[in-house]
Amino acid sequence: MGHEISRRTIFRAASGITVATALGTTLSACGGGTGAGSSNSKLTMTWWGSDQRHAAYKKALATFQKDNSKIKIQETYQGYDGYFDKFNTNVAGGSAPDLMQMDTALVAQYARKGVLAPIDEYVGKSLDLTGFSKTLLANGTVDGKLYGVPSGIGVNQLTVNRSGLEKLGLKLPDREWTWNDLKAIAQDVYKKSGGKTYGVDDGGGSTLQCFEIFAREKGEQFFSNDGKKLGFTPDTLQEWWEFWAEMRKTNASPPAAITSAAHNDLTKNAVVIGKALFTFDSGVYGAGGSITDAQLDFLPTPQGFWSGAREGNFVNGGVLLSATKTSKRIADSVKIISFFAQNDSAIKDMQLLRGIPPTDKARKLIAGDLTETDKLNMANADYISQRVGKATNVLPNPVPPPQGADQIWDLLFQSNLAVAFGKATIKSQSGKFFDQAAGILSA
Repeated sequence: MGHEISRRTIFRAASGITVATALGTTLSACGGGTGAGSSNSKLTMTWWGSDQRHAAYKKALATFQKDNSKIKIQETYQGYDGYFDKFNTNVAGGSAPDLMQMDTALVAQYARKGVLAPIDEYVGKSLDLTGFSKTLLANGTVDGKLYGVPSGIGVNQLTVNRSGLEKLGLKLPDREWTWNDLKAIAQDVYKKSGGKTYGVDDGGGSTLQCFEIFAREKGEQFFSNDGKKLGFTPDTLQEWWEFWAEMRKTNASPPAAITSAAHNDLTKNAVVIGKALFTFDSGVYGAGGSITDAQLDFLPTPQGFWSGAREGNFVNGGVLLSATKTSKRIADSVKIISFFAQNDSAIKDMQLLRGIPPTDKARKLIAGDLTETDKLNMANADYISQRVGKATNVLPNPVPPPQGADQIWDLLFQSNLAVAFGKATIKSQSGKFFDQAAGILSA
């Protein structure tokens, strides 16, 4: 998929989290297996993605094998659905691939189960990580050891119908905007359009692109470090829902029916159907392109406007390349990982198919071949990455989602919807949310 870099990918990965946890005993016991590499003359590599990503990987790997003729690679690939189910089955059966594309949401669980190999000993030798920031490498680091190298910069951002703004005589907000700035321009959109278009889709139930950033600006995480409870307070959630209740009241955001219809259906997203000009769903421009004909642009998630607000944005690592612990070909796998990280040809082949490239060198290499919208997308991701890197008040990256995270994310959406439809008050729904979330996390 074209831009599989946002935390939206983690929502789709939730089923993989459940499977990994369910197979915990089996995975814990797999450390002594033989691995695919020991019974096969070829190094086995697997990944998920679109046809475009498959083709790019295959082209790059062909170049690698020309320069490394002794390393023969057996490639397997598929879509995301079922990828980790198949991987878990292979691990349990002692036939794990040597090298795999890993999800940032799952790397900690697999590393701690002994499935992945730490590769720190190769850094600065056969593994060249020049240009990778510590913030980015943290996404592949578990308990102080490196288990995967990030493919790109993943950020939380808003997607904006810029051409729609311009038709109304409005300008794209400055990247240093706040939640109050979002409210103001969203209200202007409704007024300027004569009530035909809302400003921004309802973010009250949007977790990963939206509320998580707001909570971090308050100095709170979505989940506690041990993953056994929520990391934010009822006061923060109440303030959040009050903000979006006001947005709906002033027509800055659409009514509940539009929000409900768009849940897990990008084709009904408010920006896609022309009912709003701003959306927190980066998937509108992601899977190999855009699902709207509008000229799009991108902005960081708004900043806190109150005194002492922290930098809420963070940078995740797109997807990772990881070697498996039972493999007899870890050194060769590391050479391939380094090739994708630094080789000019590989970087150009992959372009944005594994996310916004992770280094300045890589971004400059592909810039000339990008569409205008791709350039805007990359520029915004680069801006956020640099801002986060300079921030002195930013929290550590979110902990890996615990078991039940997918249920809690959906619970937040449904709870906000109950408030939006007038079926519950903010106070009563907040109480229900915290009670149900506690039950999910303790199960």
